[in-house]
Amino acid sequence: MDNIVTCPNCGQKNRIKDYPDGTIAICSKCWTALNIPKPSVQPPPPPKESYTPPPKKNVTNKKQGSDFWWIWFLLIGGFIWLIVSLDTTNEPTKKPTYSTPRATPTYPEVAMPYNGAIQIFTNDQRIAPFEIKTSQGANYLVKLVSAYSQSPIMTIFIKGGNQVTTEVPLGAFEVKYASGEKWYGYQYLFGPNTVYSKTDKTFIFQDNNVISGI
Repeated sequence: MDNIVTCPNCGQKNRIKDYPDGTIAICSKCWTALNIPKPSVQPPPPPKESYTPPPKKNVTNKKQGSDFWWIWFLLIGGFIWLIVSLDTTNEPTKKPTYSTPRATPTYPEVAMPYNGAIQIFTNDQRIAPFEIKTSQGANYLVKLVSAYSQSPIMTIFIKGGNQVTTEVPLGAFEVKYASGEKWYGYQYLFGPNTVYSKTDKTFIFQDNNVISGI
């Protein structure tokens, strides 16, 4: 590309072609050296910075963490429940202030046997003396049972506050008894409110020249 350069001495305009660096151009009229403007060279643009995309958020882990929120809820809830249950367990047990009502039987009440009425379930001879004393308030049906076979031997009915003296067979017996107020027969005894118990001692009736009970 040609350049138009004006001579600084005579004002002559000179058409100057591109010359390599170090070439001197002169005016065509007065031979004055001309200043050839150097082509401006645009510096190359700075290199573009390589674009590095931001790291992707771990959506999966976040989602998984959010999916397990209910586990933390259960753990915290279970811990609270454990503390409450321990506090409740350590509290002293309170006895109820109400009394249990007596059950009403569906079968009729019958007349009581006489004091000292007995039932015999053995053919063994009754030769050993046996005495029973009771306190006031309840009636009793005493039952002698073989200490070995648990088979019944005899029963004795005693009204509350009375005593009975009778004879029993020889042998070793457990003494069981039922107590209550109203009598419903030998099948139902004193009804649904019957109280059952037995003695801890085994009674032994023997004949060592003198018949006795231990």
